Amino acid sequence: MRATRVLAAASLLLLAAACSTPDEGGSPGADSGSALTCDPASLPTLTEGTFTVGTSVPYEPWYVGEDPSTGEGFESALVYAVAEQLGYAADDVVWEQVTFEQIVAPAAKPFDIAAYQTSITPEREQAVDFSSPYLTTRQGVVVQGEGDLAGATTLAELEGVRVGVTASQTSLSLAEAAWGDAVELVPYDDAGLAMQALSNDQVQAVVMDVDQAVAATTVYFPDTAVIGTLPDGGVTEQLGLVLDLDSPLTDCVSEAVDALEADGTLADLRTEWLRSDDIPELG
Repeated sequence: MRATRVLAAASLLLLAAACSTPDEGGSPGADSGSALTCDPASLPTLTEGTFTVGTSVPYEPWYVGEDPSTGEGFESALVYAVAEQLGYAADDVVWEQVTFEQIVAPAAKPFDIAAYQTSITPEREQAVDFSSPYLTTRQGVVVQGEGDLAGATTLAELEGVRVGVTASQTSLSLAEAAWGDAVELVPYDDAGLAMQALSNDQVQAVVMDVDQAVAATTVYFPDTAVIGTLPDGGVTEQLGLVLDLDSPLTDCVSEAVDALEADGTLADLRTEWLRSDDIPELG
């Protein structure tokens, strides 16, 4: 029973945000149509003087531990950096637990922004606003650390195997583009279930966000390893903070993200919390 609970917990911790291919254009965001002073005294947040942030089940490397308010983890640290850029003190940031469906659904939001590894896609831009992207990411390939595929360096070496992917997410579409019919793609509801299947030899590889994959193989499934990333095929996958559609806050939040990119803060956060830079691309 304990092993079952641990695996279930790992599955929840690894619940991945749905990912797809974004537009190649400029920074997304609503045009508020009027000048807005980007400070707490004038920003029309849900609660005056408070910056409410939505997120779902925390997991590394995005959040460390079960409390997203620690400032530990890439997205937790990012949120506090954005809040500071806008003039909010750390105590003014309030966290709201939501589901991923609430984050991307076309409905009024119980948060000012959401930070939960949400890919910018044309479809989602019809339902929500995005900030400027804060991360460009890739899809990693995970296998058994001591298995026959542990030394693979090319896509061809995985032909004929069963590959776990997350249904209706980037891992599925990019794996299809990479291998075509040369592998059997097995969809799962979330990346944690796919990793469980890998541990149980039900699949021989899993495709998932590479930063998440590094954390998964380091923390939750230490008997597995990331052998490389899928070729991006010229497609850029970017993550952005989510806001209500046509939110008057979008431009200010994007300006804050842009400023953090320009002054090197985002680069520092990537270096501190994300460990995927040395993962090679599979040939």
